[in-house]
Amino acid sequence: MKSATLRQLNIFETVARNLSFSREADEWYLTQPAVSTQVKQLEEHAGLTLFE
Repeated sequence: MKSATLRQLNIFETVARNLSFSREADEWYLTQPAVSTQVKQLEEHAGLTLFE
């Protein structure tokens, strides 16, 4: 399995700080589904759920 990318970690940090996938998407100029995909890939790499 690939390693987590710096982009995925940055997206995770921004979601955690904003407590919102939508606000994070606006900050990174991404769509909300793109943000969700990045977080899901990071969760798969970590082997645990990062957000509930």
